[in-house]
Amino acid sequence: MMWKLRSLGLCAALGLIAAACGTATPPGQTQTAPPSTETPATASAAPATPGTTGRAPGDRTVVAPVATISVDGDPADWAAVPKLELTLEGIEGVEVPVESKQAAVQVAHDDKFVYVLFEVQDDYDWTAADAHLSGASAVMWAVQSAAGPHMGPEDEAGEGPSMGMVDLWHWELECAARTQTGGEASDPGEGNDPGNDSACNFDDEWATTPKDREDDNGTGAENSLLGMWSHTSPTTSSAGTWVFEIRRPLQTGDAQDAQFAVGQMALLALAYWDADQTPSGWKDEGHAQSSNQEWIEVTLD
Repeated sequence: MMWKLRSLGLCAALGLIAAACGTATPPGQTQTAPPSTETPATASAAPATPGTTGRAPGDRTVVAPVATISVDGDPADWAAVPKLELTLEGIEGVEVPVESKQAAVQVAHDDKFVYVLFEVQDDYDWTAADAHLSGASAVMWAVQSAAGPHMGPEDEAGEGPSMGMVDLWHWELECAARTQTGGEASDPGEGNDPGNDSACNFDDEWATTPKDREDDNGTGAENSLLGMWSHTSPTTSSAGTWVFEIRRPLQTGDAQDAQFAVGQMALLALAYWDADQTPSGWKDEGHAQSSNQEWIEVTLD
């Protein structure tokens, strides 16, 4: 997988978006308008639904029960929710290797929202002036059932043909711990750009390949993400656990978003960027990921 976060909005400088931040063209389709005015053609394809992935039952699966969750950066109200513990592994072949990280994920819901608690064991690094010197995270969902776990393709290099669209919840920690973050908490950025959280850089995005990542600006687009982060030992370089707590409506009506329903399977992947990767912080390709172990299957109970 080759997820890449936007570096403080300078997407062209990083080369993360094809054709100088242009709209991604899904495989086999012709782009007719930029995402700010049209929903990509792939949006009409089948959404992620229950199915098989070839793995043994119970392998990397999560049951998401009904629960009462407060998005406050405190995991105490998650005690009764099933937890999947996993290892996030660095991408092979990057210039500066990234160490594997131990992590855990829990998913819950009520009648309006889906909730995600993503925890990563790593030391505390947070710098208000530079998000690259702070930890960062991303949660990815398949929008289309055939989408590969590497931002659309199946292969880790992300160079194979895209199998479908994915929904990305990208979080660079530009705001301090226990600050409400996301499109629900702040105005859109860069004019008519609902996918861009202007205040804290917790963005709602979509992609079909690693090089074709865009803010969610298509017809009907909205950003209802709400998040709050914390760390169990918030002293620089102190060992502990990052806590990324997120809420989003089950159904958004946005064709570039994953949609959630009781009894249906959703496909999930996770990534974490370590500020200690280089003296100047994390690099775009320098993240630990779950995608090289295939999708995590989440079923709302």
